[in-house]
Amino acid sequence: MPRLYMDLCGEWANVRASELGEATVEGLVGKVRKGVGVEQMAIPDAHEDSATLAAMAAVKVIEQAGIDPRDVGSIAVGTETTVDQSKSIAAYVLGMLERRFNVELREAGAPQFQFACIGATYALEAAVNSFRAGEATKPYALVIATDISKYPLRTSGEYTQGAGAVAMLVSKNPRLVALDARVLATITRDERDFFRPNGLSTAVVDGKYSIDVYLDCIAEAARLYVRRAREALELENAGIDDIVDDFLFHIPFPRMAEYAALRVLGEAWRADDSRRAALAATTPLVADPESGGANRRAFEKQLAQDPAFARFFKDRIGPSLSLSRRIGNIYSGSMYLGLASLLEHAEDRAKLRGRRVGFFSYGSGASARVFSGVFVDPESYTPHVRALLAPADEGGGRIPLELAQYERLHGGPAAGDVPLSLVQPAASTVRPRNEFALVRIGTESSPSRTDVGYRYYDWVAG
Repeated sequence: MPRLYMDLCGEWANVRASELGEATVEGLVGKVRKGVGVEQMAIPDAHEDSATLAAMAAVKVIEQAGIDPRDVGSIAVGTETTVDQSKSIAAYVLGMLERRFNVELREAGAPQFQFACIGATYALEAAVNSFRAGEATKPYALVIATDISKYPLRTSGEYTQGAGAVAMLVSKNPRLVALDARVLATITRDERDFFRPNGLSTAVVDGKYSIDVYLDCIAEAARLYVRRAREALELENAGIDDIVDDFLFHIPFPRMAEYAALRVLGEAWRADDSRRAALAATTPLVADPESGGANRRAFEKQLAQDPAFARFFKDRIGPSLSLSRRIGNIYSGSMYLGLASLLEHAEDRAKLRGRRVGFFSYGSGASARVFSGVFVDPESYTPHVRALLAPADEGGGRIPLELAQYERLHGGPAAGDVPLSLVQPAASTVRPRNEFALVRIGTESSPSRTDVGYRYYDWVAG
């Protein structure tokens, strides 16, 4: 996770309120905090990109697990903000790990998976299946979700940015979560809800339509998951909230998880006679035949105010959202950041043992995948993210940005007519220390050597 962050409730809001057409600063802060659910967003420094974030996450998980990196047979990266149109980020990460640990990893695969925010989920499936099929040649596979979410300044998308990476170690005998077999449900559609054409540094989003596609796909995948889970897990007639104990949704912004929960649970509870009867007094639209059609939004708004839903959301979904409020949207890693949030905020991680966690993954364009797993040894997780979120002057690792600094980083170096990928990295806002850094972009073009645009990374000691 980048050390730098932008506070969305201070200087940024004071300046942006009038620029975004808000009558008051308080109005914008309320929209950001309550309407979207964020307060801060992580911002990469000039020496950071999706590759350095991925490599740092990989180093962290290797060191915390205490494994030999040579026991990793595959390094797979899921991203939608790649650093090269040909070479995978995973190959760059492999090289950085070799230099950091002074080892050779030539036998490891290093693919990249791209499908908006769901790429890392496809990477995870491939890694898990290699072990299930007996094809894995080493004890571990490394799956990394890494992204930098970036939208134009002075737009409604600006406060849904973020940056970060999540690394996951996959093995035949997992310590943290054992994924269920034969329950994976996938829904894919050819959609234009969100995309980033070649040459653009920011995404193109059809906001309301994108939300609708997310909800439709995730709800359809959830229905398919229930049918498969009932058979595979021998849970006849069980509803999704009977099967799944803790829910992890894709989190482009925390409020989106509430919308998704209302859609998934609203459909499930409407279809269950006992649930429908229990909701009738507080959510009367549950009995409306059109609550799943023309009146669906009205029903979901009513359900959002229901005490039963509020309790359910607080206990079984809310704990997964805390980190995203402080880090922002990290695209392919946002749902997995939710898993870290759930673990870091558990009062007693031992009580998670044996609970089934549901993963509701989504990527625009569009694909949804719903799957699940059971916590094996949640105490094996080492909390570390919450400590990093504390300001540097309080013993943490975070450094707040002034608005001018943030806008400089957002715009990148002045490139003129030169493609941004060929421009040397600008001076860092904060000098890199004990981390990987992008140190230069290749410029040589001669008969003996060509490296124009190639990215060079090094470990910078503190």
